[in-house]
Amino acid sequence: MRRQQVITTITMFALCGLLVGGAVVGWNSMLAELPGGPPADSSAEPTCAPEEVQAGERIRTRQVTVSVFNGGSRAGLAEQTLEALTRRGFVAGSVGNAPSDIKVRRAQVWSTVEDDVRARLVARHLGKRTIRYADEDLGPGVDVIVGNRFRGLVKAKRSLRLRSEQRVCLPVESAPPSRTADAAGR
Repeated sequence: MRRQQVITTITMFALCGLLVGGAVVGWNSMLAELPGGPPADSSAEPTCAPEEVQAGERIRTRQVTVSVFNGGSRAGLAEQTLEALTRRGFVAGSVGNAPSDIKVRRAQVWSTVEDDVRARLVARHLGKRTIRYADEDLGPGVDVIVGNRFRGLVKAKRSLRLRSEQRVCLPVESAPPSRTADAAGR
C-alpha cells in the first residue's frame, strides 16, 4: 500500500500543477489585448489628409479608404467585401463586425459628411439606395456595413466627378493628388 500512496501523491501534485498552469495561461489570455484592437500608441499617423477638391475634378477609387463591417451572421462577409473593393482600387481600412444594434439587410454606406463624394463613389459599387449619413464613424474612411442579403458588388465606374468644391480626406499615400497626373489621366 505504501507504493500506491506515493503514486497517488505524485499524481495529485502533477494534476494540481496542471490546474495552476492552466489557470495562469487562461488568466493571461483573458487579459491580453485583442488582435485588431485599437493601437496602443495614440500618436499613430493619420490615415488621411484633408484636401480641397475643385468642382469638375475626379475622385478615384485609389483615393478612397473603405472600412467594411459585417451587420449580419454570414462569417467572413466583411472581409470578402473589402477584398472585392480593394480589387477595384479602393484603399483598405478596417474590417470587423458592426455593433450589435445595427441591422442591415443588404448593404449601407455610412458617412459623417453630408453629400460626401467618397461615399457616393463607394455606393455606386454596392447598388442603389445604400448611402446613409450617420453621426457614428466606425472606421477609417467611408464605412460599409453588409448584411446577410448582400450578394456582391455591382458594375460601376472607378471615378466620380465632383459637382461642387468639397473638402475631402484623401488617403495619405495619395494626398495631395497630383494635378498634372490628373489632367494627363483624363
